[in-house]
Amino acid sequence: MEKKKGLIPSIIFGLIILLSLLVLTFFIFRGEYILEMIKDGLTEDQPVSSWELSPTFTYENMTLHGTEGRFGIMKVNGESDEPEFPVSEGRLYHVYFLDSDEDFNGKRYKMEATHKDTGETVQLYEWDIDSKQSGAKFVLEKEGLWKIDVSVGDEPYTSFIVEAK
Repeated sequence: MEKKKGLIPSIIFGLIILLSLLVLTFFIFRGEYILEMIKDGLTEDQPVSSWELSPTFTYENMTLHGTEGRFGIMKVNGESDEPEFPVSEGRLYHVYFLDSDEDFNGKRYKMEATHKDTGETVQLYEWDIDSKQSGAKFVLEKEGLWKIDVSVGDEPYTSFIVEAK
């Protein structure tokens, strides 16, 4: 009697096809979630799902909100004893692009904010970058946590969480 050859390779090939189908099915039904996880990982920010207030950091003797080493924002008008992001009151902010490896000059940046509780997204500001700096004037209309998304040249750049009080 002749011995059958190829049984083990056939089993391995079948398992690879089955595993591929499972992965494909997972991506089809959970694709948006995976895309959001990838985006969060690529921007080196805290995951969106955490909604934890981003820590402030110091850069050249300034206390900034944002993402250390990438982006910072600081209020430049209003009262010194008021919150950095006062509810329903527009303020001026200095904006700093801190990544020394990137050339931002002449590029346009955009900031959008999403409110944690309502899911409402608003465009905060859009302007050109000059010498890795810019300005912004905006207002957060509702109290609570806001996720601020920053894009440079229509590409996502960073995100961070602030609190409007």
